Amino acid sequence: MAIPTAMNTVTNYDDYVHQPNNEDFSGIPGDKGLPLVGHSLSFYKDPFEWARENYPKYGPVIQVHLLGSNAVVLLGPDLMERMYLDPGRDFSSRMGFMDRVAVFFGNSLIMEDFEHHRHQRRILQTAFKNESLKHYTNEINRIYDRALKEWEADVNTTIPFFMHIKELLLEVAAEIFIGETERGERVQKLNKAFMDCVNGTMYMVPFRFPGNTLDKGLKGREYLTKFFRALVPTKRAGNGLDMLSHFCREKDEEGNLFSDEEIASQTIFLLFAAHDTTTAAITHTIYYLARNPEVKEKLYQECKALGKDSLGYEDLDAVPYMQQIFFETQRMRSSTPIIPRRTIRDVELAGVKIPAHTMVFSVPRFTHHMEAYWKDPFKFDPDRFSPERNEHKKHSFQFHPFGGGAHKCIGMHFSQMEYKCFLYKFMLKYDFEARHKKEPFMQSLPLPKPADNMPILLKRR
Repeated sequence: MAIPTAMNTVTNYDDYVHQPNNEDFSGIPGDKGLPLVGHSLSFYKDPFEWARENYPKYGPVIQVHLLGSNAVVLLGPDLMERMYLDPGRDFSSRMGFMDRVAVFFGNSLIMEDFEHHRHQRRILQTAFKNESLKHYTNEINRIYDRALKEWEADVNTTIPFFMHIKELLLEVAAEIFIGETERGERVQKLNKAFMDCVNGTMYMVPFRFPGNTLDKGLKGREYLTKFFRALVPTKRAGNGLDMLSHFCREKDEEGNLFSDEEIASQTIFLLFAAHDTTTAAITHTIYYLARNPEVKEKLYQECKALGKDSLGYEDLDAVPYMQQIFFETQRMRSSTPIIPRRTIRDVELAGVKIPAHTMVFSVPRFTHHMEAYWKDPFKFDPDRFSPERNEHKKHSFQFHPFGGGAHKCIGMHFSQMEYKCFLYKFMLKYDFEARHKKEPFMQSLPLPKPADNMPILLKRR
């Protein structure tokens, strides 16, 4: 299928997707790293610290060499604007994710470009309209009430908060995304398959044999595909309000229903994208609130002053300080550590010529900490997002937690609603203190979080 670009040239979707990755990095700033492993150890440990170390030496365009994936790292808001908005259609999201993610999330929204992407995005549109979000808000509050009541058994004990919120948001996903209201073995199998699928993206050995990470991940993916495809006929014939029901009834530009395979692929991807990012956002919020008691107290007073048990959909803008905390948490610890693309043709970025079919990575957290744009960037300071300061508005792409352009996160409003509804109820019901044995190592991949799972002492208000 030929796609006319903004530059009046023609890109053939069947052409660039079959080209191998470019491996010629001559003329691109940077070094080869360690023998055999390149920069794998330092980059996978923390892409942000790797970028901080190399940016002063090489500038905003740097080659990085990893096991199985050599690439160019792009840093700073100017390059983020160019990559995300992509006015010349020079960057492929499909090929950026092809090396690893495609094995598990092939044919999903992030695996499509241009008109193909716009076509697939239609599947998800109705599920994220205002009326749908209002319904989800009510249902999510009901699930949170149930879960937080169960957490009362943990009062005055130390809990691994990450594991608790991870399990809770999987329950939310099962009910809101799929309509599975029973919390029995069926949902447990579903959750296990999902987690195996997510963990599978971090395989080290690119060969499948029984019991290894890749094998478990692929089995999880196969289970999920079979599970969702089996639900399509019933969901399509019904009038359910869960997301999967919306997907099954949605039609393409020509009025045709989407295929079972397309629906299954988008559902699996959405589970991954929504669950992991919100889990990371809430966990890191608890991390920073525990370290900044004055911020925690101010948030509690804002929630208390509203005088409600729950945040309704109409109340989501009634907690502006919570919104500032959400943004500041995303700035400090972006839920997406790296975002990949691949060049479709030769491009020049910051004066550096990048060949066609070159993998490129952005590191959002680096831009979120550039001293040229942020005052005291390593300080947790929600007020930097206040109307009085608006520190994030010096450049349109100095703060990009949800990406930008055609691939901007379609679920960003749902994610913030899910975040706010939980934090509101949690703050009113419980207080907490961090209980780390030592300052935790902050894991970046595959999911950003404190490596010790964020232990807290849970206390009743």
